[in-house]
Amino acid sequence: MKQIILILLVLKALNSQAHIIAIEHGKISGTENDKYFAYRGIKYATAGRFSLPKPFDGKWCGIKDFRDYRESCAQYDHLTYEYIGVEDCLFLNVFVPKKVLESEELAPVIFYIHGGAFMFGSGADYLPNHFMDNEKMILVTINYRLGILGFLSTEDEVLPGNLGMKDQVEALKWVQRNIKAFNGDPDKVTLSGFSAGGASVQLHYLSMQSKGLFKNGISHSGNALDPWVFMENARSKAHKVAEFMNCPHDDHQKMLECLKQTPTKELVTLLKEFQPFLYNPFSPFGLVVEPAHESAFISEHPKILLESGKFNNRPWLLTQTKDEGLYPAAEFYSNEEFLDEIDKKFDDLAPYILHFNDETDDKQKIVKASSMIRKFYLGDKKVTRENFELFKNMLSDRLFKSGAYEAIQLQSNYSPSFFYHFNYKSKFSVGEIMGNTTDFLGVSHGEDIFLIFTNHFRHFDYTEDEKRMAQNLLNLYYEFSSNNLPKFDIQVINPSLPDAIQYLEISSNEKYAMKLETEKFGNVKFWREIENLLHSNDRIIDEL
Repeated sequence: MKQIILILLVLKALNSQAHIIAIEHGKISGTENDKYFAYRGIKYATAGRFSLPKPFDGKWCGIKDFRDYRESCAQYDHLTYEYIGVEDCLFLNVFVPKKVLESEELAPVIFYIHGGAFMFGSGADYLPNHFMDNEKMILVTINYRLGILGFLSTEDEVLPGNLGMKDQVEALKWVQRNIKAFNGDPDKVTLSGFSAGGASVQLHYLSMQSKGLFKNGISHSGNALDPWVFMENARSKAHKVAEFMNCPHDDHQKMLECLKQTPTKELVTLLKEFQPFLYNPFSPFGLVVEPAHESAFISEHPKILLESGKFNNRPWLLTQTKDEGLYPAAEFYSNEEFLDEIDKKFDDLAPYILHFNDETDDKQKIVKASSMIRKFYLGDKKVTRENFELFKNMLSDRLFKSGAYEAIQLQSNYSPSFFYHFNYKSKFSVGEIMGNTTDFLGVSHGEDIFLIFTNHFRHFDYTEDEKRMAQNLLNLYYEFSSNNLPKFDIQVINPSLPDAIQYLEISSNEKYAMKLETEKFGNVKFWREIENLLHSNDRIIDEL
């Protein structure tokens, strides 16, 4: 009996190392699942606080086991309103279908960038179970620095900013050096991301640091022109952080050295001091346009780069859901007191919820913009559950859709740009998570991505129709990663046009069709008026 047990233990040990991979650091093993192998928690870079990431240069002898996810990057989490994570967090995860490892051909690679407003989230939030059902693509998920640790900037050479984006670049370089070991094709790396991850995807098109590191990209529910992506008044915010932490700010080098000595938790949770209403604005620390220097991620505004064609000319797929604004609107729906407070203090709270609080120091312009927005979307109606549809549309247009229209319109002037609009409601997504409700609130932010990836929040099985939708979306991924032509079921998505958005409307597995849309999409003309007001040189003198 003991001999049988010993044999079984030996077989189990051998099976656990059934597919050993030799990467640049040494040999690794992971875990075996029915259809794939998983290698979790591989270190791709090291970085001191507020320092550039450096490629991890560690080596080992023998076989090192990579079974478990590593902790997320230090963050003040929106879902829990708690501090979680660690600073030593630059790890990635690789998931490889068994059929890929058995194939003589190199497989396409999906490099997935998690969302979370550049403030929270982790590569471990997006589980590969559905993705691996496709059995044709390798999946890489990553962590990158977030919040103050990832995006603080003094807007000079001391702390130029965008460290979280530079982490992503370092992870892409790791993939280029190592993915062949997993039978992946370094020339077929497709960027993919959701929300802030979707914005990150397009930002890599605009950065020369990312040139040659990817073939094409898919931006789910986020792009470089969304109003929350770039940070206004970055230097002023850095000074406020220093003041809160009792550090000097008249000398940026001394300020930086002081901030490097502060406790991680205190520094990270300081984020809430920049969010006066719940978790709003949800992205108070984002990207900046850096001074031109060797390691700059981006040195011109995305709109200028897109208008001039000065970006990596690669095919791009942008996606939107019907009701993007359910992030963050669903959280307000969860408590009628939140809606009542927004209604009564609309002029005060709208700038934070809609991300224009830092766009001008002219308070009269802020108030006038709030008044114009309320009149355009609500008329004389109150912000209530009964009028929630109107309020939700306001957030959808401002935070996601108007930027999407301009981004796809500008990029389609220079490179093949594709777009799908998702109007398929699954049983569970961000709307249910944030709203803590089973009420139908709409086709939420993340509705498609939570079909492509399973997640920790859903505690019941996917329906057969949802599984079919997930496979249709994954087949679209495969077609795009393989030949640059996204196809849903039998419908090839035609490229968008510079003068009008051409997109695929997906309503169900059976109902989908190409459509054309003009500036009505996202009420983009109205939001241009708001931007022109906020950025005009004229000051408003008490005309309200």
